Amino acid sequence: MLRIIKRDLESYILILDKLNKKIKFKRIFFLVAHKKCQRGNHAHKKCTQAFFSLKGRFRIECIYQNEKRINIEIWPGKKLEIIKPLTWVKVYLKKDNICGVLCDRYYEEKDYLKNFKKFKSFK
Repeated sequence: MLRIIKRDLESYILILDKLNKKIKFKRIFFLVAHKKCQRGNHAHKKCTQAFFSLKGRFRIECIYQNEKRINIEIWPGKKLEIIKPLTWVKVYLKKDNICGVLCDRYYEEKDYLKNFKKFKSFK
């Protein structure tokens, strides 16, 4: 669960708790945008990810193997967005956004699908 428990003009407290009910994570990383940028642009074979915002509002584009597309808006205090394996993900960040990502697997280069054509045909 992700929630903001105190907000004023100068700061807020963002709490991640009860994570064991959503995802048993083994890795966490942060995408910090110094300017407008796109990150991700790949899929995972086995890794489930949970996205959240530490700072700013940004968008995630998810593309499934059947080519269905959805856009998800993320902002501080919004619930975790769980992205299952075999979902092509593009993260669109604006200047000064900070995106947090929880993963249920350790980093494994072989888990990545970086070619969209191979992703569509992967079984």
